[in-house]
Amino acid sequence: MRLFLLGPLFLAAICAAQTADGEQAPANQPVSGSARPRIRASDQIVHKGEDSFADYDVVHPVENTHGEAPPATAAASAAPTPAPEPEPAPEPAPEPSPEPTAVPEPEPTAAAAASDVEEAPRARALSSKNHHATDGADEHVHHEHHEEEPTITEEAESPFEDGAFAPSKGPQVCDKQQYSGGPPPEVSSVPEPEPEPKSEPAAAAPKHAMRQPMPKTAEEPPVPVPEPAIKFDNIENEDYGDTEETVGIPDTIDNEVIETLVNKFLNQGGDGGEEKKAEGPVTPAPKVFANPEAQAMINSSPYWTTENLEAAGSIKDETEAKEWMKGYAEEARKMLNLVTKSGWTYFTNASPTLNKALTEAEEVMARFVRATSQQAKQFDTVAFTDEALKKQFGYVTFEGMSTLNEADSEAFSSANSNMNKKAADVTVCDLDLPPPCALKKIDLESIMHIDKDANRLSHLYTTFNQNVASLKTNYQKIIELTNKGAKMNGFGSGSSMWLSSFDLSTKDAPPQFDVMKKLNEVYKQISPFYKQLHAYMRRQIAGLYKNPEGLTKDQAIPAHLFGTLEGGDWSAHFLDTRPYDDEDSVPEEMLAAFHTQNTTQKQMFVKAYRYFKSVGFPHLPKSFWTNSVFARVWSKDMICNPPAAIDMRDGEEFRVKMCAQLGDTDFKQAHALLAQTFYQFLYRKQPFSFREAANPSFNEAIANVFSLLASNTDYLYSQSLIAADSLVPKESQVINRLYKEALTHFAKLPFDLAADEWRIEYFNGKTAASKLNERWWQLRERYEGIRQPASAVNASTLDALINTAIVQEHSPAARQLITYVMQFQILKSLCPEGTILSEGCILSEDTTGKLREAMEKGSSIPWTEALNIVTGKAELDVAPLLEYYEPLINWLQNTNEVDQVIVGWDGEGVKFTSEEIPKPRGDGGSGASSAILSEDRVAYPGGDCANGQECLLDSVCDGKNCVCAPGLYTLNIGTTVNCVPGNPQDSGFGDGKGGLVIGLFPSDSTSTSAPSTTTTAKNYRSRKASSSAFGLVPALALATAFLF
Repeated sequence: MRLFLLGPLFLAAICAAQTADGEQAPANQPVSGSARPRIRASDQIVHKGEDSFADYDVVHPVENTHGEAPPATAAASAAPTPAPEPEPAPEPAPEPSPEPTAVPEPEPTAAAAASDVEEAPRARALSSKNHHATDGADEHVHHEHHEEEPTITEEAESPFEDGAFAPSKGPQVCDKQQYSGGPPPEVSSVPEPEPEPKSEPAAAAPKHAMRQPMPKTAEEPPVPVPEPAIKFDNIENEDYGDTEETVGIPDTIDNEVIETLVNKFLNQGGDGGEEKKAEGPVTPAPKVFANPEAQAMINSSPYWTTENLEAAGSIKDETEAKEWMKGYAEEARKMLNLVTKSGWTYFTNASPTLNKALTEAEEVMARFVRATSQQAKQFDTVAFTDEALKKQFGYVTFEGMSTLNEADSEAFSSANSNMNKKAADVTVCDLDLPPPCALKKIDLESIMHIDKDANRLSHLYTTFNQNVASLKTNYQKIIELTNKGAKMNGFGSGSSMWLSSFDLSTKDAPPQFDVMKKLNEVYKQISPFYKQLHAYMRRQIAGLYKNPEGLTKDQAIPAHLFGTLEGGDWSAHFLDTRPYDDEDSVPEEMLAAFHTQNTTQKQMFVKAYRYFKSVGFPHLPKSFWTNSVFARVWSKDMICNPPAAIDMRDGEEFRVKMCAQLGDTDFKQAHALLAQTFYQFLYRKQPFSFREAANPSFNEAIANVFSLLASNTDYLYSQSLIAADSLVPKESQVINRLYKEALTHFAKLPFDLAADEWRIEYFNGKTAASKLNERWWQLRERYEGIRQPASAVNASTLDALINTAIVQEHSPAARQLITYVMQFQILKSLCPEGTILSEGCILSEDTTGKLREAMEKGSSIPWTEALNIVTGKAELDVAPLLEYYEPLINWLQNTNEVDQVIVGWDGEGVKFTSEEIPKPRGDGGSGASSAILSEDRVAYPGGDCANGQECLLDSVCDGKNCVCAPGLYTLNIGTTVNCVPGNPQDSGFGDGKGGLVIGLFPSDSTSTSAPSTTTTAKNYRSRKASSSAFGLVPALALATAFLF
């Protein structure tokens, strides 16, 4: 009977209650009608009134272990339905109480008690607020209301069987007209029950009479939920081509082709591709190209010919020049589209054949560039009145390194290729280890990042530099040929050609300003901040490396103590030196939200795209969504790095290539790539020669701005990626984030300046070959406060070649420096007045208007004019950068002052005292320990811990050695010491000295008697236990298998 009655109870409660399925609704929060609760067998059915079935509340029992009242969820009341019950005897209404009242639990009848033993826990769910009240008090309350409340049991009669609420025979479907009288009401919270005041016994009531409804307590006002800063519901949806996604679908296998090849191999031998040798003379087979489409472009129009050209500057007709430029634009569009498609195909599905196809396309394009450049030089651009036309011809006549003849071009490519290959293949020997040497650069990076043995790191750094010196010849060839190519393009040196995109010079026009002078002015302005960061890091390094030789508290820091071979990257020390221990919860919160929302990598881009639309950017074509690659396709050999926004050069199609992963890092990267895509899309209507960014730095700066804005908490809240309580970040978390950014990006700016100063002097012949290495370290110490590890500079080496920025990126490092300064100028101009720049801001369609205007102009305007349109200034301004880092700058100044740290590196070389060195984070310092402790900072049972090493594997330090923790036993196995919870002697392992007795013995010398030993925890002064997986781990497994 009880189970039968639960059917209508389930149906009515589900139709009336509008809470989440299987969950309690949050207090004072409305819940959508799409989610309804389940009424479990252990739920309480509490009647609130006598006129309607909907007046029953469902109260879920909650285990309470803290002496607090269990939370309850009140069901919404439906419209009253007349009940055919006889009028029950009046019942005295309970007096209102200032505190919430408890709903007493009916005491089960004797018959029900036998069948409803499992309902006992449910009866305790609605006890009084005092969870630990005596049983006697509970029984008294239950007894008082025993006659007033029905008990739903198998034997008891149900008040619902008399008519209106009898279970229906047919399907039970929620019917709003039957069970409700309007829209479902909001769910309100039920206050915690309080003990009800005792009252006089009421007059006897009919068996089926219901008690009078309890007075409802006043509802608490709902907690206000912050409104999202951006209403994404108002953003128009588009067709994102979701039905066309095929990521994760395996490639189709052509079984017929495979079967044909197998048959040929079995019947004829070989792979089926071999032809039978013909008799007689063999005619050479025609050359087969991997990219026949590229070959078909050659000589397909008059723009490929270099014969019978007019003399340079002899054509002065401007109308003829415009017609020539119109034809060139169409031919260049086809050529660049072909090269871009070849590159896209290779990078998204790499193979030797596709790589060859891309190489062939690039070779054909080089021929096109040379031919069109020579044709363009026939025109006298000085006589032109159309400045835009003159600028277009300037772009076409510039050939870059393509101007070299075939022999020089091959030598230039060979020198670059050899440098990259040798830099990756150079090997060194570890400290105190003889040849053969096997450590390559990739191995050294891992060692530098983890190890804290300064002597070993100095050896590896210096030895690697000595071996890399073999690249000097290749690098000198690159410098020589770059100078030659620059002069053929009309520039005085390679450095002049490099800087032309920044100082706005051409072969016919001098620089508009001195770039390096401007960058030195920037350095002077950021120098105080950099020196504070340098001083803080120098003291921290003294603690990390135990005050190593060569490090002082007032001079430059040796280069091998930054956790990397690369210059300017200090991020390896973030965890060990961060200002606060507070972990930023936003990344984990975002990742959880992505998973909860079933977000894919593509949908992560859709979120970013809807943000751009909300601030005024236009629609992208559907082909962007159907042809881009947002996630790695594992059935293909993709080249994932670097991610890129790609203009397919036809004015219609734009794509991104990224092997994205869900998380905050790639969410920000998605915004950066979309910013670059919108740049390309907005300038698509410019003349073909102007379909570029105003400057590479301007393009990257815009991308970086939107990456920063993607971290704004108001924006993340609007995207439902973080909760409301994460809207206001802690100051400690903000400083940690800025500190990490400074170590990764800001600390590199002085290195970029030093690298360009050194190469400019090399290009211009200002430094003798024998002084190149010495000059390199002079510049690094001057700008960075970093010196060579050895006491003297080795003139035979060229230590600059250890850096990827020198070897693999043969381009000016000033590009990154200008980008970094510019991005904060743009951020400042986009955000409202009074914005805290380090926290970002919310943009609007109005604030992005000028930015979109500058983007639409492409390269038709110089980068200084584009910057002026957006920021109101046509030059670099460091003030916004310093404003962004202001919280960190203040913290560094205060910390360095309190710790009495010397700022700068022009001192006399005073060593740190032991009192001045901070404790390593793993040894009780002020911060969190590093993710991975280096070998010299840990010790195993039996090992030496006198120098502050951390004892592992259930051991503690007694001041000298790691001994087993109290309560554990010591077991020696070979040369290792192990801490075990059981006595080895009790398991037959003891040898009387704490050692292990196990092995094969002759029968005449084996004794089965137990040795008389007393094995206890001891301090064994044995050598350091091995951490090898083949030594320590099996030993522990063998010992513990018998002792647990």
